[in-house]
Amino acid sequence: MGQIDLGLQLMAYGLSGVFFVLIMFYAVIKLLDKIFPYSPEKEQG
Repeated sequence: MGQIDLGLQLMAYGLSGVFFVLIMFYAVIKLLDKIFPYSPEKEQG
């Protein structure tokens, strides 16, 4: 059962890494949204 446990542990590390990167990506986007808020351009004319 050692290899099954090792496989599950490796899978948990991989999933943790994926979710960590997704959370960091979300946080960076929210931070950039606060630093540079959306302001629609005025129409010329």
